[in-house]
Amino acid sequence: MSPRQAESLAETFAEFRPRMVEGTLTDFSRLSSPNAPCCQVAPRKADTVARIVRLANERDVPLRIRAQGHSLNGSSLPGSAELLLATRNLRLVRFEEPGTVTVGSGVVLWILQYFLRRYGFDLPVLNDGYPGPSVGGFVCAGGFGPRSVVFGGFWDNVVELRFVDGLGNLRRATCADPLFPWLFGSMGQLGVFIDAKLAIIPRDGSGVPSYPAGASLMAPQLVAPKVPPEFATEGEERLFWFTLFTPDEYLDDAHRELSALERRHNATLRFQQRYRYPILHRGMTAPLVYPYARPFTATGAWGWLIDGSPDGIAALHEFDREFMALAASKPHYRRYVQSELPSGPEIYRLCFGEQNYGALRNHKAELDPNSLLNRGTVFA
Repeated sequence: MSPRQAESLAETFAEFRPRMVEGTLTDFSRLSSPNAPCCQVAPRKADTVARIVRLANERDVPLRIRAQGHSLNGSSLPGSAELLLATRNLRLVRFEEPGTVTVGSGVVLWILQYFLRRYGFDLPVLNDGYPGPSVGGFVCAGGFGPRSVVFGGFWDNVVELRFVDGLGNLRRATCADPLFPWLFGSMGQLGVFIDAKLAIIPRDGSGVPSYPAGASLMAPQLVAPKVPPEFATEGEERLFWFTLFTPDEYLDDAHRELSALERRHNATLRFQQRYRYPILHRGMTAPLVYPYARPFTATGAWGWLIDGSPDGIAALHEFDREFMALAASKPHYRRYVQSELPSGPEIYRLCFGEQNYGALRNHKAELDPNSLLNRGTVFA
């Protein structure tokens, strides 16, 4: 983005107190945006988000939605002439209904968990590893975690979502709404998430805690966390993460095939110990995450690119192509494409399948008919 383009966006959206981001924005894999400077708005309320989106429609300004930038494929990085809409200030936490907590989409899950435990509660499902994803980002990717074997996916533990669609309308979707399961894994294509009403459970060993009805707080922003040793980089290494969803009857086959794939690429890629997260099916299917009504397991290959040269990057992309072929090799395999390296319309079409890709396109035509939200990531 040229300085003049950024200044023009700042003038157009002046009432929303934009700021110029001069430095380089990166995502979780160290991909960086070449479009500096960029113009950013960071609203604090739902009605402000709605007004920003309506003005963007009037002026035909594409929007890039970003919370923690926890993607690996650059999908949170603004393109040329895009307005960066940061959700990090949507951090209000409210206790409104027993058994639930209503949380702004910009709240980091691990920070939310910290405050819930002070009241004697837990989130049933949150990410493993270390702090990173926000509530909205976890919905966009369709999340799971270590306790998904008991509580299912994140989609099984969200009661209600509020979001602003691509026309600037504030919408509410409950778990009984036909649109609801399509919001998980939708990669910001259908709206800007405002908040989510999440199921909560008593913390282990805390007995039956008293529900703090009416209590509210403003969660703090994430301060750069200390990276655990297993995630630490060496030199200019770059993180990669490839997740395969598989039914349990194919899990041993999947591990053998993954091991063979790793052996073919261990000269340029530093692989870490394989992970395994069983995910219970609790009745709801999130079609963009895993479209089959059955339990499944998340496994895969992850680690660090040793060589950041063009040849090294080419080797990583070759691994990606072979992993994609593996994901397409058996019935009921599915790649967790939302959180990984590849992106682009043809990749999503292949991973979602024609039927689900077409259904998502239809939802987008209704909710974001001018294709202003995260343009070019999932659809051309």
